[in-house]
Formats: sequence, structure tokens, C-alpha cells
Amino acid sequence: MMKMLAKALVATATALTASVAFAFPVNLTSVSGSFENAVGGSNVNGEGTSQIRWGYSSGAGQSGYNFNGTSPLPQTILGSDAFVLGSLTHINKPVTGDGITGVDLAVNLGFDGFGDNGGSSGTFVFAHDETPNTAPEVTGQWCLGIPFFDLCLGKWQDIVSNSGDVDDQIWILDEYVTSTDFQLGNNLYSLDLLGFEGDLETFLTAENAITSVNLLARLNATELPVPEPGTMALLGLGLLGLGAARKRARQ
Repeated sequence: MMKMLAKALVATATALTASVAFAFPVNLTSVSGSFENAVGGSNVNGEGTSQIRWGYSSGAGQSGYNFNGTSPLPQTILGSDAFVLGSLTHINKPVTGDGITGVDLAVNLGFDGFGDNGGSSGTFVFAHDETPNTAPEVTGQWCLGIPFFDLCLGKWQDIVSNSGDVDDQIWILDEYVTSTDFQLGNNLYSLDLLGFEGDLETFLTAENAITSVNLLARLNATELPVPEPGTMALLGLGLLGLGAARKRARQ
């Protein structure tokens, strides 16, 4: 009798933890981001906002990053596949002074669904290589000797000028979630920050150019067990019966 009752209780507990709820769709209702913890750089401004700048302008403005949350909102999330939370834009201008070598992007996301709302936050960590504004390039040749029509009685010498473009490079070093899970209805959700779209780990921006890359995230969902009243009553009676049976066995 005790073995049968114990097996019944195990089966009941297993049923209580079974995940059967449909956790999607949910809506992404808000996205915000701010740049923090800039490393290095001259004349850095905009920390704590969605636009950060650095360097001294040579007439065309400062270099920097912009973060733009995805739009329009709300955005419906249908499952645990990756979704775009926003974009990182790099503005590469010819500046003087030092560029930053790294910065964090803190993001906050809001969600609603199943009559509830919740949110989560996390951080992307970027490394930055601010290259010189120009690089040496060969722009022509001159004759080191006696020119004769298109020939050179001697040898050709390259003409080199500092006019070539040099691309700045951005890497994503890490991404991590800084908040706890949140609940919508009978489901518990956790946020994963995935990085750049297209499995990129780095991208380049030419001098006097602008590059934008999407940032991806994903929601993971787990159903919270909500036992029915009848199941709870059965479990309670079973526990009482098991206790009584063990008491009789000891006597």
C-alpha cells in the first residue's frame, strides 16, 4: 500500500511540473539604451545617453556611436528565435586627439503579454580601434634620372602622400544580462543578448562614412506550474495517508 501511494505521489508531482503553456506571442513594448564606461578618448561627451562622441572636429564633426531602438513598437515576438532590439551606428569622422578604445551599451527592454508587463536589462561590451585619419598611398611616380617620353633613363620613384583612407574597426567583446527573470501570465522569461546580426564579431567603417549593424536578442520561456485545486487536494490527502501508513508501520 505504501509503495503504491508513493508512486501516485511521484506521478502527481511530475504532472505539476510539466510545461504545457503556450508562452508566445508577447510584445516588445519599449527599448532604450545608453553608452557607459568609455575607455580612453579625448573630448568624450554623451555618456549616459544614446549618442556618444569623441575627438576634436576637423570641420566635419566628432566621431561616435548612436544607438536606436527598434521601431515601430510594439513588436510582436512569436517564439524563442532571435529578434532585433535596435541598431548600433558608427560615425567615423576625421578628428584629432585620441579615440576611445572601448565602451559599454546598457539596454533596457519592456514586454507585455497575458495581461502582465515586465522587463529586462543587459549590457553589450564593445572594443574600438580609432585609426589615423589618413594613410600613406602611392599617387604617382617620377623619374629619378632622365625622362624620355614615357621612359625613364634611370629608375621610377613612387610619389607617396598621406591621403589614403583607413577604416576604424569595432568588435563586440561580450554581452550579458544584468536583471532577473520576469513573469508574464503563467510564464517566466529570461533575456539573452546575442550580439551583431549575421554572426558578426566585428565590422569596419571607412573614414567619413557611417555604418549601422543590428543588435539581436532572444527570449527564453518556462511555464510556471499552477496545480488545479483537485490535484492539490489529492496531493495533500496522499501525504497524510503516507504519514499515517508510516506511523502504523513503526508501531
